Amino acid sequence: MQLTEEIRTILEYSREEAMRTGCRAISPEHLLLGILRHGNNSAVDFLTRAGLSPEAVKSEVEKRVFRDEPIPYDEAENVGFTRSALTASSMAIMEAIKAGDDVRSIHLLAALCDTPAEWCGKYLRSQGLDLRVIRSYSKKSSPDKKSELPAGEDINRLLSVFYKDRDIYS
Repeated sequence: MQLTEEIRTILEYSREEAMRTGCRAISPEHLLLGILRHGNNSAVDFLTRAGLSPEAVKSEVEKRVFRDEPIPYDEAENVGFTRSALTASSMAIMEAIKAGDDVRSIHLLAALCDTPAEWCGKYLRSQGLDLRVIRSYSKKSSPDKKSELPAGEDINRLLSVFYKDRDIYS
């Protein structure tokens, strides 16, 4: 199990989206903007099939997160994840484990839908999306996957992308 190139690109886009919107931390909303900016992925495909316009979703998210001034690019290394974005990222890894799949954008979207106290999760659920529906879609799009629990070191390696220099598993 690994983070796909798709998800790595989305994470980098999420950081850039946080900076573009003037935020010094990557929130769940920025993770969603990263998914939308990537565009060619299973999460955007799902949103479109669910009848949502990626442009309309982006517009709603931007209304929520835009600040007056963007963050300068030379400050990128100081832009980290909020606790809720870390939680959603960890949940995406767990979704992938349950599906027996590498971590993909659809797992991150599922995790974002399942963040009950966050605006992003509330917004996605208000659009008719929830974890059950996304899991069903994900299962149909990769039916031959078998779930197997990865070793603790593998989980730690995956999480280390989000939690720099911390040993999460032990």
